Amino acid sequence: MPSSQAHIDRRQWLALALGTLAWPMQAQAQATIKVDGVEVPTTSVVRGKKLVLNGAGVRRRGYYKSNIVALYLPERLTTLDAIMKLDGPRRIQMLLLRDFSQSTVSRIFLADFKQAATDTEFKALINEVAEIGAIYNNVKRVEQGDKVNIDWQPGAGIIASLNDRQLNDKPINNELAYQIYLRMFMGPGVPEDLRNRLLGLSN
Repeated sequence: MPSSQAHIDRRQWLALALGTLAWPMQAQAQATIKVDGVEVPTTSVVRGKKLVLNGAGVRRRGYYKSNIVALYLPERLTTLDAIMKLDGPRRIQMLLLRDFSQSTVSRIFLADFKQAATDTEFKALINEVAEIGAIYNNVKRVEQGDKVNIDWQPGAGIIASLNDRQLNDKPINNELAYQIYLRMFMGPGVPEDLRNRLLGLSN
């Protein structure tokens, strides 16, 4: 009887130990999701505030995949209007799937920004567009695996970073410019699949 009891205790202890060891592994598994084979974190931090992944999808340029786009917000929202009205930090993250030269990145940004903005908005933001252009001039090349963050920080403005290195010394304090950034990835001119994924409407 004592031997049997000892055997049960050992089994219970082993089950408990294995369960305890599994907890951090489960937590780690939930810390990222895979999008097209790329690990995307489910949370991010902007100015000390934890944001949650609202959605993520693949951005295509013609026949090729250019990057994974992920949107982080203080809370999950399912409409672009609600996201733009949100009072809090926001993060657009791009995980590069191929290499791009500085000139190509600048050209893509300008084309996308002009498409997402009205003529009136673009003219009103010409100084901000020039400031964003100066940010891209700080990046001679981006490569597969690089991470680009475009953050909106209330009270500061737009802050861009490449692999966690801040690119602009002075934030661009114009929320309309960031709203157009949001439209560049979720507006009517964006492929429906990417828009729905970033809005959390599809997996």
